[in-house]
Amino acid sequence: MLVAGEPWRPGDQVLVRGQRWTLLEWTAYADCEALRLQACDVGPPRPCQTLLTPFDRPQRIRRSHAIAVLRPRRWLHLVRELARQAHPVGALQAAATSAIDLLPYQLEPALAMVRRGATRVMIADAVGLGKTIQAGLVLAELARHDSFRGLVIVPAGLREQWARELAARFELEPVLADAAWLEGATRDLPAEINPWMLPGLYLSSYDFLKRPEILHAIEHVGWDVVVVDEAHGASVGTARRAAAHALASRARRVLLLTATPHAGDDEQFDALCRIGEVAAASAPLLLFQRSRAAAGLPTGRRTVLLPVTPTHAERRLHRMLDDYSSAVSREAAGRRDAHARLALIVLKKRALSSAGSLAASARRRLALLAEGSARTAEYQLTLPLFREGDDGAEDATPDGVLALQGLDDPARERKWLSAIVAVADKASRSESKIRLLLRFLRRVREPVLVFTEFRDTLEDLYRATAGTGHDVRCLHGALSPAERSSAVQGFIKAGGLLLATDAASEGLNLHHGQGHPGCRAVIHYELPWSPARLEQRTGRVDRLGQRRRVHEILLVARDTAERLVLAPLARRIAHAAAAAPFRSPLLDLITESRVAAAVMDAQPLDLADAPRTPARPVDRVVTPPPGLHLEAEAEASRLVQQRAWRALSRAPPRARGIAATVARLENAALTPGLVCVYTLTLATRSGRTIYQDVVCVRIGRSANLSAQSAEHVRRTVRAFMTDEEPSVRAAVLAGQARALEAATTSHREAVGQLARRDTTIEAPAASTARELVQVGLFDGRALKALETRRRAAGSLLEESRHRLAASGDEAALETSVELKAVLLARDRGR
Repeated sequence: MLVAGEPWRPGDQVLVRGQRWTLLEWTAYADCEALRLQACDVGPPRPCQTLLTPFDRPQRIRRSHAIAVLRPRRWLHLVRELARQAHPVGALQAAATSAIDLLPYQLEPALAMVRRGATRVMIADAVGLGKTIQAGLVLAELARHDSFRGLVIVPAGLREQWARELAARFELEPVLADAAWLEGATRDLPAEINPWMLPGLYLSSYDFLKRPEILHAIEHVGWDVVVVDEAHGASVGTARRAAAHALASRARRVLLLTATPHAGDDEQFDALCRIGEVAAASAPLLLFQRSRAAAGLPTGRRTVLLPVTPTHAERRLHRMLDDYSSAVSREAAGRRDAHARLALIVLKKRALSSAGSLAASARRRLALLAEGSARTAEYQLTLPLFREGDDGAEDATPDGVLALQGLDDPARERKWLSAIVAVADKASRSESKIRLLLRFLRRVREPVLVFTEFRDTLEDLYRATAGTGHDVRCLHGALSPAERSSAVQGFIKAGGLLLATDAASEGLNLHHGQGHPGCRAVIHYELPWSPARLEQRTGRVDRLGQRRRVHEILLVARDTAERLVLAPLARRIAHAAAAAPFRSPLLDLITESRVAAAVMDAQPLDLADAPRTPARPVDRVVTPPPGLHLEAEAEASRLVQQRAWRALSRAPPRARGIAATVARLENAALTPGLVCVYTLTLATRSGRTIYQDVVCVRIGRSANLSAQSAEHVRRTVRAFMTDEEPSVRAAVLAGQARALEAATTSHREAVGQLARRDTTIEAPAASTARELVQVGLFDGRALKALETRRRAAGSLLEESRHRLAASGDEAALETSVELKAVLLARDRGR
């Protein structure tokens, strides 16, 4: 029977567009209603659809109290389908259909945000533990709602990989928000429509979003969630950090991903923890920081320090550079110049990388000094040495540092540098590490990943290995995103040799292979001065899904600072990582600036004066709540069962009303009677089901259950519904009172946290984009942009107020108990 004019409820059967549908969710707006529907047709489940009223006119099909008599097998199938649809509060329903392994630790951040209402979370797990998967779980769960609007901020080189992962694992199709997309969207949409305001999942890079003209249009858009990948790259005082914070401050939920949260700089860590913080009294950041051992994963990595004996020319080169460094340091100390040491650090790092790299940098320094580029005396730079805003540019020569003043006498400086260039050129003709690397590659018949810090060294390695018969590919910061993707995909498909700078040390998955077992061998051509960078490199292959032992090989030059300072650090870190149940604090204590000081002084690194535990803003950072890991284990078990039932499921039988069947008892311990199957549902006032359970009640009866005719079954069930069913329903409700109370409390606490976050982001903030650019006084475009921002701020304010009003409907819950199926159990002898 078709009815209209009654409130919608999840589970309602509706008729629209000539087809039967089941209502999953109902959302009311000012002038329309959105109904999320699942088709009721036979066959494999189809994607849900959302229809809007009054544009579509769905008609409710009144629930029938007819009794459908089924065969026992089909009755069991229907009950199993009811059980599959049951879920606790904050269940990760999208995870059941995701193409991922259900590891409990990966479910914890999603449960914290979806079930417990955490609004700001940082996942700082060790490299390779699946931070992208954990973020995808959150996105997939929130994206189930039609009005969802999410933003993922990543380094430019990781956009395509993120898009592939989200599509393959979670069936999410993000919008790749770049200049081409924005140009097309602006052309196709009406002028008053901001493309960023449309619902959807947007995937964009730091360096695109930080552009003032882009940030103008987006900073007042409200988001359901903002995910910031490689969040440590948004360091304090940079445009990246300003943009990420501005966008996260407009989000109901913020998810930060990083494997290096604390690099020994308390100020940087404090700034990282403040991303998305909108008020001093806002909820603290929830920090997940787990090692492989804490996640229960094997740690079978084999680390080998392979000593390399330098040639005579290489030893002479290092001695000459040490003498030059000592001379510059003495004169710089006399004139109280702290900047000259930075240029020496760059040259030292280049020398430990390769003679060819040092020759290129020394030659460049000669040219810069000749051009008078020492004007950078006021230039400020801190370690690590890289240029903000250019992904992977750290493998290029930093001209601003190389131009710093060294010796007081320019002629003497040029003489020193010319001599260094000559010796470096001679040493580069036969480098000891290259010879050792070639011998190693001749013995290996599987893919190999070689990391070097500098592009100059990478080019030398490419020339040396290109003619050896290996399929050689290069990956460095000067490549375009398309070229990077081609190099990575070629290595995954064909194997061979991949030469990479640290442009490939973050985010990429290089352990899988197509047609070959994949890569498990990583060679560090020189030792980086940052322990975190060493872990990032090896983490490209030592990660989830790696089924073989990973071999990490570190080439260490004898009679150099590598042997004296860096090699002991690498060995100590490897031992600590293997033994510690949590992330090793050495990664925080051994900063690049400390290592640089030890290398320049040619002294082993002394950590005696370092704090045992880095300072952390404990008032703003909290650890996961007790019991969350148990909830994750229970949810993983439930999802495994859901998947098993889904694999067994066919199209559910079309049983209108109550399904009934008769079965013989196979267990003599049971007595004849009725088994009644009820669904217990807790739904919001808007109709969203937040909790559903299946309750079975056994009722002993003395009535004749031997007859199996359909009419007899119907009479028996009708008699039960008339005489006993109301009291049984009340008993079900009373017996589940504690579970309903716990579910209600949990849901309301989560809604309350989101409501408090909505309150803090209700008022539009000042423009961050305006702080990044000076607009001309009479620029007409600035006036148009101002009007656009005003409209966006008004939309955000209206949206926030709507959410605050809707939070009341979310907290008001309604309970329903419905009889779904009845089993008439009779003795097997009858």
